[in-house]
Amino acid sequence: MKCHLSIPNLFWPDPNFRIEALPHLENLLARSEKRKREACSLEEWILTAFDVARQRDWPVAPLTAEENSGYRLRADPVNLQVRRDHLTLLGPDLLSISESEAASILASLNSHFARDGFHFEMEKPDVWLLRLAASPDLETVPLYDVIGKDIAQYLPKGKDGLKWNQVMNEIQMLLHDHPVNDERMQKGMHPLNSVWFWGGGIFPDHLRSPFSSMTSSNPLARNLARYAKTSFHPLPDNAEIWLAQLEDPGEHLLILEELRLPFRYRDGDEWDSRLRKLESDWFAPLHLAVQKGIDLAITDCEAGLHFDIGKLDLFKFWRRSRSVLDY
Repeated sequence: MKCHLSIPNLFWPDPNFRIEALPHLENLLARSEKRKREACSLEEWILTAFDVARQRDWPVAPLTAEENSGYRLRADPVNLQVRRDHLTLLGPDLLSISESEAASILASLNSHFARDGFHFEMEKPDVWLLRLAASPDLETVPLYDVIGKDIAQYLPKGKDGLKWNQVMNEIQMLLHDHPVNDERMQKGMHPLNSVWFWGGGIFPDHLRSPFSSMTSSNPLARNLARYAKTSFHPLPDNAEIWLAQLEDPGEHLLILEELRLPFRYRDGDEWDSRLRKLESDWFAPLHLAVQKGIDLAITDCEAGLHFDIGKLDLFKFWRRSRSVLDY
């Protein structure tokens, strides 16, 4: 059995940041065979693993949808914030969006844009899609790559880029006085004052799974497993539960995204706290499992680092453990 652990943003970018020792993770990394690869987003890494080709964008949206017809864009709700000379955004993960709020705003968007043939859909309260009758000439930037940055540098491009920037502006005007946002602001919550378009495309001609099973909270991963007829499990609380449910001796993928948000918002204390919990809930049991004979691969695709370790590697005592920050 080989277990693949994909954990984006495992490596904090500031070497001067200080954290306490993480003995299980540090030992696994030190004794493994390390390889450097080209850095990429989690979505790109997953799609590449499933042999999905890039279109103008990596086709995240059509593979997030429950049905595979037509061109789709992700149109995730965000909160735009005015800085001194630019705009930044808060992603939907921090906005605590209820299903009723999402449904109300999507109904307004569908009514307003019906003449354009747009149809907005809710995958989850914080994951929205836009279905179009035809494919635009458009290239976008994934939401997670824009968080905390000046959005002007990452707006849609291509022959239809200007049109879609205008659509975004129109949506912002529509949402400015929306009743959902009036109520949210009365409660001291951030308004849902824009959407971010990204990950557009049509359903791919080809995909295949290299894994016997996938375990994740990511809707893209769930749908890829469904379309590729691969066993899928929702994310459990710890590695012991995960390992106990693996019956096939093949290759199994686990995706942990707990570090992604604090990394993007550069919240080092929260990143450290979540990494410490991963150490106890995941790395400690996985360390023991390697001692018992499973092979483990750990990948941080966004850092471009990959580590392979098996039982015999644990005996390479000359490879001294070092802080995660040293990588």
